[in-house]
Amino acid sequence: MLVKVKSLKQRTRITDYCEIHFPILGSRSAVKKAIAKGLVFLNNRRAKDTDLLNNGDVIKLKRPGKQKVKKIDLATPIPIIYEDEYIIVANKPAGIAVNGNRNKTLENAVASIFQASEQADALLQPVAAHRIDVPTKGLVILAKTKKALINLNKAFQNHQIKKAYIAIVHGQTPEKGRIEVPIQGKDAITEYERLAVVPSKIFQHLSLLRLSLITGRTHQLRIHLSTQSHLIVGDKEYAKGRRTILGKGLFLCSCELAFTHPCLGTPVHLKIDPPVRFKRLMEREGGRFSKTRSTSNSTSTSKPNFKSRRY
Repeated sequence: MLVKVKSLKQRTRITDYCEIHFPILGSRSAVKKAIAKGLVFLNNRRAKDTDLLNNGDVIKLKRPGKQKVKKIDLATPIPIIYEDEYIIVANKPAGIAVNGNRNKTLENAVASIFQASEQADALLQPVAAHRIDVPTKGLVILAKTKKALINLNKAFQNHQIKKAYIAIVHGQTPEKGRIEVPIQGKDAITEYERLAVVPSKIFQHLSLLRLSLITGRTHQLRIHLSTQSHLIVGDKEYAKGRRTILGKGLFLCSCELAFTHPCLGTPVHLKIDPPVRFKRLMEREGGRFSKTRSTSNSTSTSKPNFKSRRY
C-alpha cells in the first residue's frame, strides 16, 4: 500500500500523516507499532517515528499477513469474553495498561491470541476503543476493523455505550446517589447504587457499590468517590494520607457493558462477576466486627448476601 505525500504546507511528522492516510492502522498508537515492527517504509528505507515528511515523499505500508505476532508474557492470561469478525471484548487484568508506548499492554497481549478478521478493512491488530485505569480490572472493547473502530468511537462520544463498575468503598453510602463534580473544568457525572454494606472494625463500614458512568473523564470514579469521603479500597493514589488496605490491589472492576454492535447493529450486553476477593473482603471485615461485638456481649452483625443482588 503506497501513498505519495502531497499538499503539505509544512513539514509533518510521519505518525501524524499515517494516522490520517492509512486509516487501516486505526490510531496513532497503531502507527507507532507498525513503524516499530518494520512495516512502514519512507522512500524505500525503514521509517522512524521521528521522521518528518516533505511533499513528494513516498510512504509504503507493508501488510504483515499471517506472520506470527510475538507472544506477550503476562502473569495473568487475558480472558476473551466476546469475539467476532469485528470486535473483541477482553477482561483486562489489573496492573497493565490498555495501550501505550510499552510492551506489556492489553492491545499487545490480545494481538498475540486474537482470530484475524477476514474483512477488507481489517486492522493490523486490535485497537482499543476506550481505556480503563492500569489498576482497574475488567471489560474493554477492542476493534478488529476500521469501521468498527470509527463507529465505536462515535458511540462513546455520544454516550451510547453503557458501562457499569463494581467497587468497595470506605464508609456507608446512601442507598442511591448521583455525583456531579467537575473534573479539570469539565462536567463529570457518576450514579451509584449500594448493593451491600458491612460494619468494619477499621473503617466503620465498607459499602459495595454498582457505579454507572454518565460521562467518562480520566479517573472519574476514583476522584468522585474520594471527594465524597468514600475512597475506593486500595486506592493509594487518592488516599491523601487516609488509611486503606494496601497490597490487595484496587477494589474496582469494570463488570458490565451494553451497546449496539458497531457493524451488525445488534444489541450486545456483557457482564462478568467481580473478583472473588471482593466477596472475601466484605465477609472478612463483617466477620471481624461480629467477633468484636460478640466478645463485648453485643448483637452480632449478619454478613451481606452477595447472591441476592444483581451486579
